Amino acid sequence: MKIAIIHSFFEEAGGGEKLSLEMYRALRELGHEADLYTAYVDENVWRVLSDGMRDATRPIVLGEPRLARLLRRSGRFFYYRRLVTVDELARPARRLRKNYDIIIETQSNMPLRWADVIYVHYPAIAGFMTAQSQRKGVTWNVYNWLVARKAWSMVDSTRPIMTNSTWTAEHVRSIYGNERVYVVHPPVNVEELSSLAERTKRGKIALTVSRIAPEKEASSASRGGEACPEVEFYLVGTMGPASGPVIQELKRRAEGLSNFHLETDVPRSRILELMSQASIYLHPPFAEHFGIAIAEAAAAGLLPVVYRDGGGWTDIVSRIDEGLGYTSVEEAAHIIRSLLNDPGRLRALSAKAREVAKGFSYERFKERVNEVIRLLTAKGP
Repeated sequence: MKIAIIHSFFEEAGGGEKLSLEMYRALRELGHEADLYTAYVDENVWRVLSDGMRDATRPIVLGEPRLARLLRRSGRFFYYRRLVTVDELARPARRLRKNYDIIIETQSNMPLRWADVIYVHYPAIAGFMTAQSQRKGVTWNVYNWLVARKAWSMVDSTRPIMTNSTWTAEHVRSIYGNERVYVVHPPVNVEELSSLAERTKRGKIALTVSRIAPEKEASSASRGGEACPEVEFYLVGTMGPASGPVIQELKRRAEGLSNFHLETDVPRSRILELMSQASIYLHPPFAEHFGIAIAEAAAAGLLPVVYRDGGGWTDIVSRIDEGLGYTSVEEAAHIIRSLLNDPGRLRALSAKAREVAKGFSYERFKERVNEVIRLLTAKGP
């Protein structure tokens, strides 16, 4: 079967970009003729993304619309720029349809008219509707209204959807009214990370791996450093178009904190090094839709302490231990301190975390992708 994957932008080194590359790899290994397309590739992002990935294939660039290119260079109207590009990709998608049996879209987070199936990390419409309801002045009100209106005009709620967790699936059904929703957990390199889990000497270190973006609330790592001065906190983050103000805030918060360390756009080898040294993985207070970093940390033997909401909680961490969820930074600090002061419990839960993480292996991901493709191409629902 010939399958085209379209990921609108490679301008952030996040879980969505990794997912598109892994889906391409899985489809090829399953015997399909698959190709990966995009409108734009940021070279620095591609360097970070492809580092440590086996046989990372560079996407075929279709090109950006002129308006989107101008908006990207201006650094403004991020969401509208992306919507303009996704909408304009309908034209090359129509041309591609002559040569492909299925078109999969992996970034818009909306069931699009021009794609056969969409991988939704979280329903974009929900975020646009929330922004529209917030009153920030006439200019922003008009902008948010335009974004929401543009997004709804592109939606076809009847399109089948793949998504990353049972938590996200419920939100997808609620917002789009679509029952053709298939949970396909993103893959984790369990084999690579399991070797780190064998390390017995770990320090009083809490690691956070996150995109540096406003919605990710990454400042929790520095606040953890304030609350637990006896613990070393490392925040390892990938940069994106909206990272600037967040970095400034992190640096402001970190002044005078000798136990908080910020590292950006580091190679995969550095992340693995920190995972081999840390005992705790602290995820920001954000309802993560799945959280590849959470699953990776569990596979490496770290104990993930996460916000008590989102797919990272429902599908990963709550299955390890209900006591690993928090609702405030103060509570997270208390959990971290109690775990580090109880080596026996730490070891037992670390073993449980590794077992849970095995369910998110690449092989399991490939099997599930194969199941969904079979369902989509079979007759009937």
